[in-house]
Amino acid sequence: MGRTGRNSGLSSGGGCNWRWSIVVFFAAVMMMWAFFQLLLLGSNCQAEHERATRAEDLLLHSQSQKDLEKQALERQVAGLQQQLKASSRLAAQSPPSQGEGDFSNLQALIRSQQAELKEFKEENARLKLVPPRVPPSPVQVLAQRSLAASAGAGKGPITEDVLRSLAAKGAIGVAVITCKRPRYLEKAMDSFLRARMESERFPFVISQDGDDAAMTQLVQSKFVATGQAYHMHHEHDPNAKAVAKQFGGSKMALAYVYIAQHFGFAMRRMFDDFGFQSVIFLEEDLEVSPDFFSYFGAMEPLLRNDPDLFCVSAWNDIGYESHVQDSRAAYRTDFFPGLGWMMDKSMWGEVRDRWAVAYWDEFMRRKDVRRGRHCIRPEISRSFTFGEEGVSVGQFFKQHLAKIKLNKVDVDWKAQDNHMLASAEVFDNYLKEQLRAATPVNLAEIEQHAGKSEILRIEYDDAQYKTTVAKKFGLMEDEKEGIRRMSYRGVIPFRWQSNMIYIHTRTWPGSAALVKNI
Repeated sequence: MGRTGRNSGLSSGGGCNWRWSIVVFFAAVMMMWAFFQLLLLGSNCQAEHERATRAEDLLLHSQSQKDLEKQALERQVAGLQQQLKASSRLAAQSPPSQGEGDFSNLQALIRSQQAELKEFKEENARLKLVPPRVPPSPVQVLAQRSLAASAGAGKGPITEDVLRSLAAKGAIGVAVITCKRPRYLEKAMDSFLRARMESERFPFVISQDGDDAAMTQLVQSKFVATGQAYHMHHEHDPNAKAVAKQFGGSKMALAYVYIAQHFGFAMRRMFDDFGFQSVIFLEEDLEVSPDFFSYFGAMEPLLRNDPDLFCVSAWNDIGYESHVQDSRAAYRTDFFPGLGWMMDKSMWGEVRDRWAVAYWDEFMRRKDVRRGRHCIRPEISRSFTFGEEGVSVGQFFKQHLAKIKLNKVDVDWKAQDNHMLASAEVFDNYLKEQLRAATPVNLAEIEQHAGKSEILRIEYDDAQYKTTVAKKFGLMEDEKEGIRRMSYRGVIPFRWQSNMIYIHTRTWPGSAALVKNI
């Protein structure tokens, strides 16, 4: 019995150990499975977190411009309210007996701040009436960027017949003037394509001067094969060297002869052969703003219908960061700016048979070419040149061109109120009203108005322009055909330390027109 009992006990203990081993084994497997699931879950969570973060970033970047404007205006309103309270307290502490001049100036400051505050409040109220725009999804943002960058691609090659058909439908031709800087052209075209949203409204024609192999290969492979541009060649005139001798015969003079001949060739092809009524001329060393084509599309009807206009330009020769502010402002000017500009077929008809043999831009500034007409130009430039290398060997680049601000705001120009540009008469009246409302100051007093957001005018003697206003405000000192850069009837508008400045001669509009209506 005892032996049997011991054997039974041993058998029972061995079976129990075996069963516990199985339990432990399965428990270990389950723990390992749970551990790996936690690892995978953590990885997935991290991935989802990263995707969510990227999506959030895209949505933040896609906020509407109007929302940003609302916030900016609200900040300006709050700031002006504080300034107004401070000025009012100061006025209460400074009765007229303590100085009539100081007290009057303080009252004028308060009135100016009140008017500006009212303007900001009205604009803020208008913006609040605009329904909030739902931000696009990250997928939509990426799709829009891709569409803008590849506009025109996938539609097959652009032929001359295609160009003629588009011209007949009212398209504005875009001629890109290039020669032998393929790296520059690639950068420029990337900018142009990003800005262009309507490929059939603005068809590209790349006009190549000469037969540089690297340039030809780039144009054909990247822009022609993808259906983004038409490619044409201008062959050098064998008589160009003889023409250059009229201008000294230097290598640079010859280059300017080639450039003028190339522009003439491009104009004949665009206007005469393809039939465009209006053409924008760009060059291989330019980049443009996001609203470049919106700007030209809105200004084109003005150019074609106003006999007092002969061009529209994207460039402001005094558009330094410190001299501009309003991305929605544009003006008339007697000066031909170039650097991304448009003219129409009627203007080409005037100069076709006497086109420039060299220095084509100076030709466009001649009195017998301009004939008292104007160009439209923006306050903040819609083009920027990065062409430090080239025919002019970077002339004025570091001192002037590199300082010009390129607009970054995507303005819908067709939705803007451009009535003051409608005619020379309307613009004259607008400018007279601005000058009449402006406070007259001299150069010695200008620093006293820094940061006050006032409208000021300074009368200058053109004979002393270089040593007075040009030196004070850092403006270019030269003139072309008797016209100061960006001037209109001798008036040059720009910003300075938050103020709107108009410098003008005593010739126009005259002292009688500047008497304020009381």
